[in-house]
Amino acid sequence: MKAHHKEVSPPHNRIRKKVVALLALGFQKIVSKVMETEGKKETQTLTPPAPVDKVVHDRPIEETPLLKIEDSIPRDFNISKGMQKVAVNSKADFVLQDNNVLSSNQRIALGGADFARAGKLANIVFAYMASIFALVCLPVYLKESEPHILYLMIGLVVFASFVFYRVQRIKHYTSEVLRVDFFRNTGLVTFPIGNNEGSFSLTLDEVELYIVKVSSGKGVRHNLAFLAPLRYPKTLKRQTLYSTDWEPKDMDSSVQLWSEIHRFMDTTQPIPSSFYKGWQETIESPYLDHQDHIQILGEDLVKQAPFYDLKNNRPLDKVFW
Repeated sequence: MKAHHKEVSPPHNRIRKKVVALLALGFQKIVSKVMETEGKKETQTLTPPAPVDKVVHDRPIEETPLLKIEDSIPRDFNISKGMQKVAVNSKADFVLQDNNVLSSNQRIALGGADFARAGKLANIVFAYMASIFALVCLPVYLKESEPHILYLMIGLVVFASFVFYRVQRIKHYTSEVLRVDFFRNTGLVTFPIGNNEGSFSLTLDEVELYIVKVSSGKGVRHNLAFLAPLRYPKTLKRQTLYSTDWEPKDMDSSVQLWSEIHRFMDTTQPIPSSFYKGWQETIESPYLDHQDHIQILGEDLVKQAPFYDLKNNRPLDKVFW
C-alpha cells in the first residue's frame, strides 16, 4: 500500500503568489482610480455646468476675522538674499504710472498666477502610463515567472503611487490663481489658504512687500513682487510667499504703490486719487460688461463714475473717503 503525500509549495512560490496578489490589488485600485477620473470627465462633458456667480480671481470676496496670536506661528523661513524689502513713504505725494491694481472704494486686491502648477499637475500622465505598463507586464510575469519582470512591476507601481500622491498634494495645497485682499474699513489683509479652501487675516503692519529681479530668457530681466506675512495659522502645513501679477519697473515705483496702499488703508485720509485712473480704465474696458464693473468696483462706486479723464491723463475733481 502506497502512502499518499500531500504536495507542499516551496516557500519562495508562496511568497511569489502573495506578491502577485498584492500587485494585482494595487493594479486594481489604480485602474479604478483612472476609470473614476475618466468617468468624472465624461459626466462633466455631457452635463452642462450649473450657472455660477462671477467672482474675481475664482474666490468670493469675503473677509475673515483677525488671526489670533495664540492660533498662529511666526514665519519660519528666511527671505532670499536677492529679494528687496519695499519701504513705505507716507509723506510724499505720488502719481502712480501704469496702475493695474484691482481696487474699489472698499478694498484692494493683489493677485498672481502660478504658471508652473499646470505643468506639475500634468505629471499625472506619467503615473497613468506607468500603471498601464505594469498591467501589461503582469500576464507576462505570471507566464514566465522572471524575477526582473517582478522588480520592474514593483518599481512602476511605486513610481505611479508617488506621482499620484504628489499631484494630489499640489492640487490640494496650491492654486493656479490666488488673490490677497486689503480691506479699507477694517484695515485687515486677507490671505487665501491652499486651493482657495480658506483664508486668514492680518493687520497691515504684519505684511511686507518684496521685489526680486528675475530673467525671462534672452537677457530680458524684470521685477516680480511678493507679499510676505509675518505670521501664519498653526494649522497651515506649508508657509509660502504670495506672488502678485503686478510687475514693478523699479524700486521707486514699488515704494509708490506700497505707500499708496498704506494711504488707502488709512481711513482718516481720503482714498488717493492715483486709484481713480484704475477705476476709469475698468469702466471703459471693452472686455468688461456692467456686471463685471459691479463685481470689481462695487455698485455704489460704479454709480459715481466717471473718476478720471483718460484723454488728458488727469483725475477729476472728486474726493472719495
